[in-house]
Amino acid sequence: MVGEHEHHVLELATFKLQPGVTEDQFAAANESLSGWARRQPGFVSRHLSYSEKEEMYIDVVYWESLAAAQAADELSMSSEECAPLFGMTVPESVKLIHAGPVTSAVAV
Repeated sequence: MVGEHEHHVLELATFKLQPGVTEDQFAAANESLSGWARRQPGFVSRHLSYSEKEEMYIDVVYWESLAAAQAADELSMSSEECAPLFGMTVPESVKLIHAGPVTSAVAV
């Protein structure tokens, strides 16, 4: 099946929040980060989910290229709009992966 993101680079970030962060605080910080991301060159889309079992957020972002994803990742570290959300996460829980599309069938 051909997907809408078949030619895009996937960014997968997982993280947990610090104890005591309220839903309102997280919602405001998440909206700030989303607004920032939408303005970055090469941004395609962002989808945030939550796993109750793992007590972990799963952030899926699509970019036009790996270079765009990496540039945004680097810029986010000094962004005042991203800082509130980054400050709410448990640092050792954060995992970030960039992956390109599979262009042919791979035998496993």
